[in-house]
Amino acid sequence: MAALAASFYKDRAKIRHGFCSFFMLSPYNFLHSTFLLSPIANLRIKNLPLRCNQVGEFETQVKFLKTMADIHGIDQELLNKIVYDALVWSSLHGLVVGDKSVKRSGTIPGVGLVHSPIALLPGSFPETHWKQACELVSIFNELVDRVSLDGKFLQESLSRTKKADDFTSRLLDIHSKMLQMDKKEEIRLGLHRSDYMLDEKTKLLLQVELNTISSSFAGLSQIVSKLHSDLLDQYGEVLGLDSRMIPENNSGNQSAEVLAKAWTEYNNPSAVIMIVVQAEERNMYDQHWLSVHLRKRYPRFSD
Repeated sequence: MAALAASFYKDRAKIRHGFCSFFMLSPYNFLHSTFLLSPIANLRIKNLPLRCNQVGEFETQVKFLKTMADIHGIDQELLNKIVYDALVWSSLHGLVVGDKSVKRSGTIPGVGLVHSPIALLPGSFPETHWKQACELVSIFNELVDRVSLDGKFLQESLSRTKKADDFTSRLLDIHSKMLQMDKKEEIRLGLHRSDYMLDEKTKLLLQVELNTISSSFAGLSQIVSKLHSDLLDQYGEVLGLDSRMIPENNSGNQSAEVLAKAWTEYNNPSAVIMIVVQAEERNMYDQHWLSVHLRKRYPRFSD
């Protein structure tokens, strides 16, 4: 299960030293990575202006909280208070997912809610690596777009995967039929999420994967940055952290913006934007947030 991203913190004193450790609140297993969410997409083979968002991904188990508090010298009583406030904030602002232990939490809104897996505090991230990731966004977007146009390459390179994975097999069958029809789309939109890690030994930014289908958390990650900003407004002085150093994160708004742009390019008033979800989707609130942003910014999508 991919964890929800935490915002990055631009700490000038530590900007060259990579990450500081995150405090985690999560019911899931340990995972340590970061990702760059890039909702800016290609329309008509043309890159839109790049406006980077910033999110990172970490999680651990609650039992590690005390150890983390000892390492960073944060008073346990203060830590407990921050945790409490973070959970209240998450509940009030829709930073939630469905609890997998509760039946129907992935089918009926409002049933079995639990806070999203989040970092309690933002971690610092090297500015040079952040800029590098931002510069790569448009390059990877164009790469994916060009590969998508090479039908023969896709069919051949994924032929072995098709035999082992039913989902990929069905996609390739649909793709093959489109090729036979010589169906070409001049208007294309891609919402991509590129996952990165900082290598401990080389200190290099390494790409883990580039998500082109399951590129989730655009909706919730924007709220995480707001959570961190509000927590640092309240506790930043005692923690020695400044909320003004948290970069702006508009991933949800930007995703809605490019969806609306693609709809406009079709120039068909009867066209619709569909959000296809699984029968059991505990991450439905991340998707609902995209719908909220879309309807709020573009009232014509209210129906």
